[in-house]
Amino acid sequence: MKTLYIKAISVLSIAALTVNTSCKKYMDINTDPNNPTEVTAANRLVGAITTTNGASMWRGSREIAGLVQYGTTKLNTGTNRNAEQWRYSASYFFWQNAYVFAMPNCVDLITLGTKEGNPHFVGAGKTLLALNLGMLTDQYGSIIVDDFYDGVSGIKLVPTFNDQKTAYDRIQTLLDEAIVAFGQTNTTAELNSKNGDIMYQGDASKWKRFAYGLKARYLNHLTKKTALYNPAKIIEAAENSFNADDMDAQFASIAGALQTDENPWSSWGGFTSTTDPRYFTWSQFFVNMLTSFPVTNNLYQDPRIAKIMLPAASDGKYRGLRSGGSLAGGQGILANGQNGDATKTAVTDYGSFSKSGFYTNTTSPFPFITYSEVKLIEAEAKLRSGDVGGALIAYESGVKANMRKLKVTTADINAYWTAQLADGLPAHFVNLTQGLSHIMRQKYITQCLNNETWVDMRRMDYSKDIYGPSLKKPLNINTTIFSANDNDPWIQAMVYETNEATRNPKNVGDNTEKTRLLTPVWWNQP
Repeated sequence: MKTLYIKAISVLSIAALTVNTSCKKYMDINTDPNNPTEVTAANRLVGAITTTNGASMWRGSREIAGLVQYGTTKLNTGTNRNAEQWRYSASYFFWQNAYVFAMPNCVDLITLGTKEGNPHFVGAGKTLLALNLGMLTDQYGSIIVDDFYDGVSGIKLVPTFNDQKTAYDRIQTLLDEAIVAFGQTNTTAELNSKNGDIMYQGDASKWKRFAYGLKARYLNHLTKKTALYNPAKIIEAAENSFNADDMDAQFASIAGALQTDENPWSSWGGFTSTTDPRYFTWSQFFVNMLTSFPVTNNLYQDPRIAKIMLPAASDGKYRGLRSGGSLAGGQGILANGQNGDATKTAVTDYGSFSKSGFYTNTTSPFPFITYSEVKLIEAEAKLRSGDVGGALIAYESGVKANMRKLKVTTADINAYWTAQLADGLPAHFVNLTQGLSHIMRQKYITQCLNNETWVDMRRMDYSKDIYGPSLKKPLNINTTIFSANDNDPWIQAMVYETNEATRNPKNVGDNTEKTRLLTPVWWNQP
């Protein structure tokens, strides 16, 4: 969604206006030609899905794609470079897009579903609301939970913030309630009665698995909270989640549709410019993930690279830029930690980022969570609990699921797996750090462009032992806040948006960039 500059009123008062006016562009509500006085839950479902995806998750991923070094920019001037050089400010609008455009749809879906006696809509609304809250708190820490619009009461213009522990408890409660709701029966309308269930076409059992997948994800974030981290609960949730291909929580994007229905990485998200697109090419760091193995850093070309990226027109090779270095800086750091070819400064030396493959084509889905991610979460939980054999089985399932998703041939999948085994994979899983290196690097690939990758990198403390020697802070980093030294603190959270900080300063607290960007969120503190 294009950035919206709405000033002078808090995001929650905007939410009230948004709900009352039902703005078609962002709320995506179907309008009956007879002008009904009340829209049903069946009519609201599609809007809750598309705005959670094309407004909320997109805006929470747009800059993160540069921060975690998926995409790199062409020029070292202008505002596009800000994301990968960590020049974040209160003009980061994920907060607004979630609270104003996505979450009111989710809340109204819950309220209408309850009123109508249709629990499946309640479950869908609570699942999507939990996802929105999770994405928000993972980037900001303390967020508005209790004082957010509830679909019944009036809007609180100066809302109180809840700490992240409270937000996480609420996420699990919402998901537990959603799971119960999906086991009940609708009385007046099925989930897809208005063709609004663009993900699962009315299959409540798949929605239930979606909710379980999110439970596993958010429980797994608590690895540094010794008293709270429970691998058994994570494994249980993962085993109740997706158990086969074609269950991923996603929908096919539509070319030329509303912005929330079209893949943002291919066009309207800043990729129409030929001189300075939001991201010009993929990073060398990501190329390294797809051309070398974890732990040993031995070279091997992952067959998925041809499904995700385009090779350089100049010589047919896959290469990328150093994060923050722009085209003028040449090729980025190689998998072994050595400098790349600094002479590669021509546009034709790099494949384009947008419309380059599975994740950035116009009709590509932008998944909320996938079968592959769930199996890799299960692998981590089993590895941490000492079940090395079970971790390897879950890991294999996660890797191969993503390869099948990207239409890699069976022969290439088997060859890749055989090569991993020969490179020492079983022995690596006996060592926690080495096993995590395999899991996190595969999650980096399977979660391509999803803001969940930033959660993993922070949980892993941006470790080179996990991500390899080519993970370095960006060139031309924002030295007002950060040291360029990799041993000094890395970015930890985001600055609250200007609208909220201006209208609600007491509850926002210290919103200076130095405090916000350098202070770890609750789950990342021992």
